[in-house]
Amino acid sequence: MAQGANILVVDDEQVILDLFSRVLGTRGHKITTAKDGYQAIEEVKKGKFDIIFLDIVMPGINGLETYKKIKEVDPNAHTIMMTGYSVAELVEQALLEGVQDCLHKPFDIMEIMKTVEKVLEIKKLEGDKK
Repeated sequence: MAQGANILVVDDEQVILDLFSRVLGTRGHKITTAKDGYQAIEEVKKGKFDIIFLDIVMPGINGLETYKKIKEVDPNAHTIMMTGYSVAELVEQALLEGVQDCLHKPFDIMEIMKTVEKVLEIKKLEGDKK
């Protein structure tokens, strides 16, 4: 990989933030973390991210509402939802809103890496079309 991706990880569980930081950070990606949707929206206002991993169930503002607000700031945000709960309706709604995929907890490290590579390939193809 020529250059690492700029990735935002949003989850109210510190262990998840640490996992993504460790796994993706050691592979050359720049990781920014946010503990809730409000903080995530502020991070997106500050700068662009190649990929956003966003937990669906969080206190305050849930992942779907956060995603909608992020899209107002960055309509081209490539977002992957994450969940440890059975929230099929929210997942379905998120996919209809434009979320690329949904990962289910507990995570498989290889699944995280494949997801990152898939989104980066999509971004590359989109860039080639412009």
